[in-house]
Amino acid sequence: MIKEFLKLQPSFQLNIIFFLILFLLVIFSYAEIPTAFNFLIIYLSMAIFQFFICQLNNNKFINLIKNILFPVFSVLIAFDTIGEIIPYINKDMDHVFLEIDYKIFGFYPYLYLEKFATPYLTEIMQLSYCVYYFLPFMLGIYLLRYGNQQDFQRALFLVLLCFYFSYIGYLIFPALGPRFSIAHMFQNELHGILVANHINNILNSLEGIKRDAFPSGHVGISLLILLMFYKYNKKIFWIFVFPVILLIISTVYCRYHYFIDVIGGMILTVVTLLIGNLYYNFWLTKNGNSSHKG
Repeated sequence: MIKEFLKLQPSFQLNIIFFLILFLLVIFSYAEIPTAFNFLIIYLSMAIFQFFICQLNNNKFINLIKNILFPVFSVLIAFDTIGEIIPYINKDMDHVFLEIDYKIFGFYPYLYLEKFATPYLTEIMQLSYCVYYFLPFMLGIYLLRYGNQQDFQRALFLVLLCFYFSYIGYLIFPALGPRFSIAHMFQNELHGILVANHINNILNSLEGIKRDAFPSGHVGISLLILLMFYKYNKKIFWIFVFPVILLIISTVYCRYHYFIDVIGGMILTVVTLLIGNLYYNFWLTKNGNSSHKG
C-alpha cells in the first residue's frame, strides 16, 4: 500500500494527505464542532476517492477528473469546510494583525487608502482582485497545450500545495480581515461604476464570512503562477506583471487583507516553491524512470 501510494503523482499524494490531516483535526476537536461527523465523512470520502480514481486506467475522461475537475473540487471543498470549522477550534487574531500593521506604518493602510478611493479606482481594483480566479486556469490551459505532462503535474502540485499551505495558515492564524474587523472605522463604503459592486456582493455571497486573511492566498497563488509563467513563457509573464501588481494592491485597498497578509502571501510563494520543488524533484528521482499512477 505504501509503495503504491508513493508512486502516485505528488498532487494526488498531497490531496490524500491533506484531507486525512483534516480528518484527524476534526477527530481531535470532535466535541467542539457541532456537525463534526459530517466533516469526517466529507474528508474521508475525499481521501478515499482520490486514491480510488488513481487506480483506474487512464483515458480522457479519467484524466479530466484526476487532473482538472477533482483538484478544483478539492480546493473548493477544503476552503469551504475549513471556513466552517475554524470558529470552533481557534480564536480570531485580527487584533494582532492590526497591531502589526500599525507598528509597521504608524497608521492603518486600508484606512489611509480610503482618502484616495474613487469609483473609477475602486472599479479597477475590484477587477484586478478577480484576476486571481483566472490565473490557475490560464496556467493549466497553457501547459496542457504547450507544455508536457511533467510540467503540468509539477504546476498542479505546486498550486495545490500553495492553496493548502494557505488553508493551514487560516487554521493557525484565523482572521476576518479589515472589511469586517474594523468596518466601523471606515467613513464610506467602496463603490465602483459598472461591475465592482456586483463583484463584491458575489464574493461575499459565495465566500461568506471566512477567517481567510492570513496569509493572503490571492498574493501567494498569483505570485506563484506569475513565477511559473516566467519559467515557461516570459512573454506571458510580462503581460501579467502589472495586473498582478494591481491585484496585490487591491487586497489592501478593497479591505480584504491586512498588509501583513500580503507579506505572508509572498512568504507563502517562496515556501511553496522551495518545499514543493524539493519534494517533486525527490519524487522524480525515485519514480521518474518507473511506472507510476497519473
